[in-house]
Amino acid sequence: MSRCLSSLFIVGLLLPLTATAQNWTAEQQEIIDLNQACADAWGTENVAEMRRVCNEHPAATNWWTQYGAPTVGWFEKNGDRWVDAFLSRSNIIYVEIIPLAVSIFDNTAQIYFWVTETSEDNDGKLTTANRKQLNIWQKMDGRWTWIGGMAVPEDRDD
Repeated sequence: MSRCLSSLFIVGLLLPLTATAQNWTAEQQEIIDLNQACADAWGTENVAEMRRVCNEHPAATNWWTQYGAPTVGWFEKNGDRWVDAFLSRSNIIYVEIIPLAVSIFDNTAQIYFWVTETSEDNDGKLTTANRKQLNIWQKMDGRWTWIGGMAVPEDRDD
């Protein structure tokens, strides 16, 4: 019995260690914050704000994996249609990113993260969607510029 209690006590001490937040360097945290700001801008339904914050390169490539091939310069080519067609159908009320990995190599950074997005349609129905996303950034003229990425719709197991 005392061995069982001792084991439970040790497990109780160790369990919180697995749930602690990962420590990020200042450089990694800058990329995390930039991606959250970009996600928040996505939720504003304001194209000018989205372009200002996310700083997409005109030749950026994005691949939403449910489509057959990557799209080059999607936002630049489709920004106005995006507002008219996509955002008018729902009101994004919550966007959160949960970083999984951040790597920085000189002037290039990549971040792999979960996105949870909750939106409300015109009938007031809430929908929450999850996706794994990879964003790639390059520092150009002293500013991080989004140069590409991909997103995979997926359920989270947490």
